[in-house]
Amino acid sequence: MIRRNTRTKRYPKIKFCYFCQNKLDPSYEDLDNVKKFISERGKILPRLRTGLCNKHQVILTTTIKRARYMAFLPYIVRPI
Repeated sequence: MIRRNTRTKRYPKIKFCYFCQNKLDPSYEDLDNVKKFISERGKILPRLRTGLCNKHQVILTTTIKRARYMAFLPYIVRPI
């Protein structure tokens, strides 16, 4: 049986939205900002990991999907 310590609570680090701080909107043409929110395997990182607000996370996902469709970003990145 696994015993869990109930005394210590883990509080997540407070993250601030990158796009709100810099007063930007994600764009499929600006790949430098978009690549920060993609894993090394080409997956879209979740909100808890990136620290984006809901509004910009939704815009970012559509931006990444649009950039993939227009062949600016690959769908799959295979490891060597």
